[in-house]
Amino acid sequence: MRKQVLFCFPYAGGSGTIFHHWRKHLHPSIEIYPIDYAGRGKRFHEGFYRNMNEAIDDLLDIVHPFISKSHYSFFGHSLGGLIAFELCKKVAIESFRPPEHLFLSGIKTPNQLRDKKIHHLPEKEFKEELLELNGTPLEVFNNPELMKLFIPILRSDFKLIEEYEGDQVRAKINTSITALYGDKDNMSRNDMMKWRDFTAKDSRIICYSGGHFFIREHYKEIIKLINCTLAERGDIYEYSNL
Repeated sequence: MRKQVLFCFPYAGGSGTIFHHWRKHLHPSIEIYPIDYAGRGKRFHEGFYRNMNEAIDDLLDIVHPFISKSHYSFFGHSLGGLIAFELCKKVAIESFRPPEHLFLSGIKTPNQLRDKKIHHLPEKEFKEELLELNGTPLEVFNNPELMKLFIPILRSDFKLIEEYEGDQVRAKINTSITALYGDKDNMSRNDMMKWRDFTAKDSRIICYSGGHFFIREHYKEIIKLINCTLAERGDIYEYSNL
């Protein structure tokens, strides 16, 4: 059974803990590695990233010991998808082995990101924009203590997205892409199909019912998709019949 590492990158405001419950459902050949960005989770006391380049350099340092000797893939939701894609490009620049697969969830291609900027707004207006975007879990909004904790984190994460520029020349990555989205999110199948232009390999688009956080409702289906994509077919058959 060939082993590989699945690095999981959370959405804006999230930490690696959102993926911890995935572990018990993943195929035994897949070792999950939930990522914590600077400033949250076990890295709470570290300063936030100032820009996307700083984030990618930091995260490359984290994954480097694994990608130099292991088979691996990336999964990222929303901001995490954009980070996973940029890290995939950085891996190529540094001449490391590319990820075997890139799962991009709830994020449009870099050339379709919003122009509107909200990270600098006063708190009241910032919260209103977050609610309208439906990009932050409601349990955070309904808890004043959590909001006090998460507002700085969310501002930092939205700053990464809103000041992100990407490459002027669209270089294709050498990794297959699976793009996932919710049918009630603010993106369409046509939006997601544009990810085909960012890879030199194959791609597929999969729609789930739900809004931006469809990965919560459908996490078992998504994990099954990951298992079938990354593990050997014979192993999957045996595992599904345990």
